[in-house]
Amino acid sequence: MCLLPSFAVQASTCTRMIQIPIAPTGFSVFVRQGKPEGVYPDMLRQIANASGCKMVFSVVPRARLEMLFETGQADVLIPAIRTSRRDRHGIFVPLLYTRATLIGLRQQGVSPPASLDAVLKTPALQVSLVRGFDYGDAYVSWMQSLQQQNRVQLESDPVSIARLMKAGTVQYTMMAPYIFAGSIAQDTRVADLAPLIQYLPVPEVDWTDSGIYLSLHSLNESDRNHLKKALEEAARSGVVWKSFQ
Repeated sequence: MCLLPSFAVQASTCTRMIQIPIAPTGFSVFVRQGKPEGVYPDMLRQIANASGCKMVFSVVPRARLEMLFETGQADVLIPAIRTSRRDRHGIFVPLLYTRATLIGLRQQGVSPPASLDAVLKTPALQVSLVRGFDYGDAYVSWMQSLQQQNRVQLESDPVSIARLMKAGTVQYTMMAPYIFAGSIAQDTRVADLAPLIQYLPVPEVDWTDSGIYLSLHSLNESDRNHLKKALEEAARSGVVWKSFQ
């Protein structure tokens, strides 16, 4: 459970229901009996209670979530790292610091690749990525190069990638470690992979902010500022990182 500090009494509330489509991403967001749970849904529900804003959640694939946000059909995008493309569609509020890494199974006597470029230069390595994930320009360029080589398989969620890894179909993926670790921990089909996984930082992708985008298209200025203030208070408390720990 994500426990937020007490909020100051809000003088206003949101002018309408806030629409929050959300995709499973490990302990950040998971679905239990059809209901979104996890660090971010818990945080948003408590912000809703404290701020007076009413929120409606729906569960969608990650790629659809990105599309809904870009076309103004979603009021927020969470979780998300800050990118120039997303900045065109929303105001970013950082909640924690994170870094995407290469992720693969340890192989006896085999040295793992030390960079994204090393993966590109090793044709035998197959990669799978979550459709809709974006970790910045270097990540997108790498994915496009792999697509040109027919060496990347896009999947809807991290568990699907873990199953391909377990079957030996792909060797590597890339995402924030807490997303992958949280996803496989909750699925008995792949939970046994946990002690075999190695997380490999690469020089092309550095530490960056992860957080929430508030839509410039669908939210009016009053609602956007109201939510931004509540989220910034949560960020200052460090509650998101404490919840993951």
